[in-house]
Amino acid sequence: MIISPDESRVVSSVGWVDKNSLWTLDTASDSIHLFRVSDANYISLHYTGGDFFSAMHHYSGEKIVISAHSFERPEVAGARLIYEAGAVRFEGDKEIWKKLPRAYTGYLKLPANADFHLLLLNPAGPDLEIIGLEWYDASYDKDYQGIVGVAEVPESSLAIISIQRDSRPVLYDLKTRKAVNKLTLAGRSGNPCLRFRRTAKELWADDYDTLIKIDPDDWQVRKKARLQGFSGNSMEFIGNYAFSRDETLCAVARPFSGDVVALDTQRFKVTHYAKLGGQPLEVCLLNGGVVYSRDWKTGKLLKGNLKKKWFA
Repeated sequence: MIISPDESRVVSSVGWVDKNSLWTLDTASDSIHLFRVSDANYISLHYTGGDFFSAMHHYSGEKIVISAHSFERPEVAGARLIYEAGAVRFEGDKEIWKKLPRAYTGYLKLPANADFHLLLLNPAGPDLEIIGLEWYDASYDKDYQGIVGVAEVPESSLAIISIQRDSRPVLYDLKTRKAVNKLTLAGRSGNPCLRFRRTAKELWADDYDTLIKIDPDDWQVRKKARLQGFSGNSMEFIGNYAFSRDETLCAVARPFSGDVVALDTQRFKVTHYAKLGGQPLEVCLLNGGVVYSRDWKTGKLLKGNLKKKWFA
């Protein structure tokens, strides 16, 4: 889930439920709309702040599409990038690309290499570079370990690429096109989602059932909290996490507990919770303490209000 700067609209796309559509919520009325924007298998959303976000349209390797949308009219693509049959074309307002993430990952069936690639957008052109990842080799079980995302390191030429079922995302230099290091998370073999805070020099990551805070100066873990337990002999994973607008709290969805917990971002302690029912997976947090989530299996809207957890 991503939320507009004024907190008036939430946008989401749960792939197995929404497929090639954008799900939107008006926070004033809680009205929901579903807009089909593609013929892709599913869509992933990408956002680094501001009034625009991008949607990556995932096919089966034959092409890649990235579209640019505003929160005001999310159903309309203000710009579109299409890569197909070895050629790339741009449609719409080219200036929008300057307001969006540059780095993406996706699966492409190229003539010499059917695999995951890094897609690097140059907004000045605009143009697109498709980069093979030599380090993503037979040491990974590619039937189970796809590349799940990339996060650009602020004010740097570096990016961090996360791999499915792997607790060691790769630090990658966008200038030299080389892997330069591997980060060590919690060893939980999750599908790490990586986010840099706006108001502090910190990288946050989830690793299956654990939330982690990392110092980008040395890439060492400074804090970690295991937020979901076991059911019998089975581990249970946490859902997505999201910061409040002022980044004083970080909300974490817990699908196996039917709730959302919120950590104080300074102390890294759970200080609030909201019982939502269902199996919360997606999450966003308004500054007033309202929590929105979507159910893991159905995509149904779940809503609640954070309550103070005493003795936190």
